[in-house]
Amino acid sequence: MLDGFDKLAEGAGKALKNIPELYDDALKPSAQESGKLLARIPRAINAVFADLDKWILNKEYSIEETKKLLSYKLENISPEKIVTPEPYVAIPAIQAISYSMDSKELRNLYANLLAKSMNIDTKAYVHPSFVEIIKQMSPIDARILNEMPSNKTLPYVNLSSTEYDSEVKTINLNFISRRSFPYVTYIDFTDYETVNLSLGNLSRLGLTETRFAQQEPVPQKIKKSPHYNLCKTELETFLTNSKWRYEEQLLFLCLTSFGMGFYNVCIESFNPNML
Repeated sequence: MLDGFDKLAEGAGKALKNIPELYDDALKPSAQESGKLLARIPRAINAVFADLDKWILNKEYSIEETKKLLSYKLENISPEKIVTPEPYVAIPAIQAISYSMDSKELRNLYANLLAKSMNIDTKAYVHPSFVEIIKQMSPIDARILNEMPSNKTLPYVNLSSTEYDSEVKTINLNFISRRSFPYVTYIDFTDYETVNLSLGNLSRLGLTETRFAQQEPVPQKIKKSPHYNLCKTELETFLTNSKWRYEEQLLFLCLTSFGMGFYNVCIESFNPNML
């Protein structure tokens, strides 16, 4: 590894070791100089500024954590291949890291982005819009992308109970009302509503798209999931007469071309347990 990255790792280690002291001793000089002034500020405003001071310290801590991650991600890269990242990628990414605060998942994405932008073999694949994508993601979004199988396709089911108009004598009956649960998957590390919101957000960001299944059965992995069983049980309560029908539609959530590029840069080598 380059001497610079040795120093980076060493500096990060010292910073991490001294984080508790930072919270105790930070801003001492300024506090001594402005003590009289602060004494005249209402207590509520003091509390606000205390939170801002803590935010500044958290920002520095988050950046140091990201530097430490970078040292891990670049340790197996030949020193000759480590280059200066493009400012229009690196500067927004470093600024955005401060907003990730305690989210190791999001810090990991930014570190992957920066590491790829510092590798001469991969920097061409780093698009500046990736920073904005990460800024609009939650830690759950990142974990779900990481959960996608090797073929980058996630099966899911739309479950519904539909009340049809029995007076319509056509093949395609008109429905009167419908209760449904979209995006039912086998992902169960959080509640259904959060998974549903995240999958919708990934599609909104242009990372994923839906493809219809060709009369394939619902995978057993989904049928055994707690979300599937809870949703199905609730929908079956609507089957009060012959007008109501319970229906399942299998679909696949796939990465778009843009999503694949984002995945290869920001998700590949993603490790939510690191640090």
